[in-house]
Amino acid sequence: MKAMLLSAGRGLRFRPVTERLPKPLIPFLNVPLIDAHIAGLAAAGVTEIGVNLHHLGDQIEGHLRDRPADLPKLRFFPEPMILGTAGALAHAAGFLSDADFLVVNSDAAVFPDFASLIARHHDSGRAATLLVVENRDPDRYTPLQAEGDRITGFGGGARRTLMFTGVSIQSPRLLSRIPSGERALVADLWSPLLDEGREEIGWVLHEGPFADVGRPRDLLRASLEALERGGPFPSGAGVFYPEPRVLALDPPGELAAESSVLGRAQIAAGARIRRSVVWSGTAIGAGVQISGCVVAGGIVREGARHENVLLWAEEGSPASVYSLG
Repeated sequence: MKAMLLSAGRGLRFRPVTERLPKPLIPFLNVPLIDAHIAGLAAAGVTEIGVNLHHLGDQIEGHLRDRPADLPKLRFFPEPMILGTAGALAHAAGFLSDADFLVVNSDAAVFPDFASLIARHHDSGRAATLLVVENRDPDRYTPLQAEGDRITGFGGGARRTLMFTGVSIQSPRLLSRIPSGERALVADLWSPLLDEGREEIGWVLHEGPFADVGRPRDLLRASLEALERGGPFPSGAGVFYPEPRVLALDPPGELAAESSVLGRAQIAAGARIRRSVVWSGTAIGAGVQISGCVVAGGIVREGARHENVLLWAEEGSPASVYSLG
């Protein structure tokens, strides 16, 4: 089976980090999002994965070329002009046209039971089947209208608060319906399809963890929720220490840390880290106190105190303070 990992987005809500690091390479629980998705797809039996590229695409391609040989074969689809979530599929139509295929937004933290989604789709014979969750914020996320196990529309008027996770399985017969240029799955493919009334779109409820990590605030919240659950954590995430609820790539030793995710960072004596995410490659000085922060890059100077902010700079430079979004 084939899959398409949508990886071309600009990550505007995660700036300034995404001006230097493409969104799919942002670490969630110490593992780049795109790596976790590839591992999940491989476990589901996917043998070939298409990856569309636009913003900082060379970084993504370089990262993925340095990976174990036993993972699915990758094919890259550069987009000189960004094509959107549907336009990307049309651009890769020659790759996807031989059978039903999975589509995954590589910047969402959702790792589903692909086997159940695939089975439900094949049993239904529908044009597409979407993985959905309960919509906790209908003002922020487009509600799905549903009757029984089929989607009837997108937007207002939904009887049940469902939202799309960014994971779907689709029939190749949809590819020829996508207009040329930059096109979106909902506005330019699925909504017109439902308006015609000749095809159906199904849905499957995902009952596991899901997070749109579009903003630093979202990444922090999703990380803390995973720590509260005690997992599951992706392969390579490090060791989880239950009592302080710390997930770390290196043993925390005498570090005063609570409910935090720690990459391979330089953390000096006397630092206190609470309910925060600290990425690999960062440096935290002696006596620093941070709470509710994402430390994504740079050096946090000795004795500094920060709460509920994003700290970011190029490696080796003093970190600047930004909003969590």
